[in-house]
Amino acid sequence: MATATATFLPHTPTPRPCLAAVAVHYDSSRHRPLLVFASATDGALSAAEEEREPDAVEGATPRGGGGKERRRVVRIAWEKLVRWSRSWRRRNRSDVLKTTRKVAVLGGGSFGTAMAAHVAAKKADLEVAMLLRDDLVCRSINYSHVNCKYLPDHRLPENITATTSASDALSGADFCFHAVPVQFILS
Repeated sequence: MATATATFLPHTPTPRPCLAAVAVHYDSSRHRPLLVFASATDGALSAAEEEREPDAVEGATPRGGGGKERRRVVRIAWEKLVRWSRSWRRRNRSDVLKTTRKVAVLGGGSFGTAMAAHVAAKKADLEVAMLLRDDLVCRSINYSHVNCKYLPDHRLPENITATTSASDALSGADFCFHAVPVQFILS
């Protein structure tokens, strides 16, 4: 039986005392690795925890037991965690549309045209390139800003361009939307 051991110390802004190492044991008879987790303290208590050990206090509830005080402490800790999580998410929220310069939409049917129009309307200086197979629809979108085949009554934003060249549509694109029906993918 071959055994391999690896140490994993996660990079986090706050220390995680619970996870210290991950050992990987490879059992050749089962042909798959087994993960074994070891805690940082390995069951030992700190000096402060030993002083608060419930067994040391006369008439206290057994370890793992509850009581109103324990539930209150857990509730307060949970509320702090939820508040911290919300504020962290709010601070680190980013608007992807601000940093996006070009979006490619594969497909020029009603769904692809609607997606392109929706994204193009969100940001005026965003380049939205549609990849189409039909040259007539491509010219219609580029010159009159209307998809004459699928959405003839809807005017498209000025920042939408259409092309039949995949390299032109995809070059420099930050995102690509796939709006091609399955039955037309292989043709």
